[in-house]
Amino acid sequence: MPFKVIKGEFVPEAGRPDGDSMRFRPDDPAPLFMLRRRGRAPRVNERNGTIQLRFEGIDTMESKAALPYSSNATSSNLELCGVPSGTGTERGYILTNQIGPNGRPIAFVYKGNPTEPDGTDVFLDSERMKESVNYKQLEKGHAYPLFYDTLFSDLRNELARLVSEVRSSGHNVWSNDMTNTGIIYSGPDSLETMPPFFPKLWRRLDKYSRDPDISNPDSVSEFRDYLESLREERVFVVSEGRVTGFDNLVGIDGEQVKLTHLPEDLVVVSL
Repeated sequence: MPFKVIKGEFVPEAGRPDGDSMRFRPDDPAPLFMLRRRGRAPRVNERNGTIQLRFEGIDTMESKAALPYSSNATSSNLELCGVPSGTGTERGYILTNQIGPNGRPIAFVYKGNPTEPDGTDVFLDSERMKESVNYKQLEKGHAYPLFYDTLFSDLRNELARLVSEVRSSGHNVWSNDMTNTGIIYSGPDSLETMPPFFPKLWRRLDKYSRDPDISNPDSVSEFRDYLESLREERVFVVSEGRVTGFDNLVGIDGEQVKLTHLPEDLVVVSL
């Protein structure tokens, strides 16, 4: 499936940018409505013409987590998009082939103008992907991989190779990452002071800590049951060639929580 070129400009002041998202104003929103949808129609703001992007293949820590890692990821994203101060606008374009469940384009993001006309269908190879903000956020160690089965395997393999390389260098989040060694949970307040770890797991813990049905949110004693109670999210484990639930990839030992596989070994199955 080709990717569609959509030209426009980055408008950070129209929203709250973080390390893997940004408001984008397309020159012509019509191509967005030609894309395959996995849920809602494109959510273009009627007042300012912008839409929230979701960066393909990467995931960064939530803004209230793991400072300064999360804020550094946001600063890097703004700089790579050409709006380092978070004000003003900058020309850019996206390569996308789908609208996600929340009405956001799932996109590879680029500063500047492409050579192709707006709305053109193009083939994206790994060399062009390396020019994207997505790739550069991983390369700088500001982002974790988050792969879905809608991402082509050749692009995913290149991103996985990059993650392995950057982890070895110890850049940014990888200097103190605790995804596979385990973090100690001691209640809701501990989430903001934890070292960096896989953002999807952090979000699960955050929701668990605020769930009114949890009798003791200061402990992970109920976290296993909580994960099992959620709508099961299926994940393909690349190294093992099997599909399982996300809950089966989380290890819990006392108050310690960890991911049992490397993030780049996991591919989330789309609903």
